Amino acid sequence: MNQYFNELGIDLDDTMIKQFEIFYQLLIDENEKYNLTAITDLKDVYIKHFLDSVLIQKLDFSMNGKHVIDIGTGAGFPAIPLKIVNPDMRITGLDALNKRIGFIKMVQEKLNLKDIELIHGRAEDFGQMPKYREKYDFAVSRAVAELRLLLELVMPFVNINGYFIAYKSLKTKTELEDASYSLSEMKSKLIDIVEFKLPEDYGTRDMMIIQKMGNINKKYPRKPGTPKKSPL
Repeated sequence: MNQYFNELGIDLDDTMIKQFEIFYQLLIDENEKYNLTAITDLKDVYIKHFLDSVLIQKLDFSMNGKHVIDIGTGAGFPAIPLKIVNPDMRITGLDALNKRIGFIKMVQEKLNLKDIELIHGRAEDFGQMPKYREKYDFAVSRAVAELRLLLELVMPFVNINGYFIAYKSLKTKTELEDASYSLSEMKSKLIDIVEFKLPEDYGTRDMMIIQKMGNINKKYPRKPGTPKKSPL
C-alpha cells in the first residue's frame, strides 16, 4: 500500500509504515465497537483515509513543529495520519463524540505518539475559551460540514495569519459562493484551491486554503447548535 504514498512523493520511513499498519488493524478491530468508518477494505482505507489525510504534505507548507487543530476529527482523520508523517507536529483533535476520542487515545498509546491533545466537546464551546482561541498555526477539517458553517466553527481557533485547510470535493465551488459573508465575518480570505487526483480512479480532493487576516468578533462562534441552524 505504501506505493501510493511514493507515487505522490510522500516518503515513509519504517516507523511510519509500521504505525500505519497498526492504525489500520486497530481501525478494523475496533470499528464495530466505536462505529468508526464504513470503509474497511485495506486499499480503500489506505487511499481514502490515510493518503487523503496527508495530501496536505503536497502543499507549500511545512507542518513539522507547527501547532495544528483538527475540528471534528472522528476516527482521527486527518489528525493521526498527519501526526505519523510529521512526528514533530503538535496536534489537537476535537470531536463531540466521546467514544471516538477514546478510540484515538488508544491509537495514540499503541503508536507511541507524543504531543497530541484530545478534546471531547463542541467547537462552539472551545472556540470561546482563551486556552484555545487563536492558538493554532493551522486548522484542518475533513468532510465535516459546509464551508460557511465550518468557517465559524474553525477560524476562532486560528492565529492571525494562520491557515485553515478544508478538505473538500464535489460542491467546492457552490460552497465557496455561499460562504462569501462568512469569510468576511471571519476576517478570512481564500488563498488557493488545490485539486489532487487520488490513485486508481478513487476520485479527487480539493484542498481549500484559507488565511485568517484579523481578529474575529468575540460573539463568534455562537452558542452550540446556532451556527448549524442559522449559518452565516
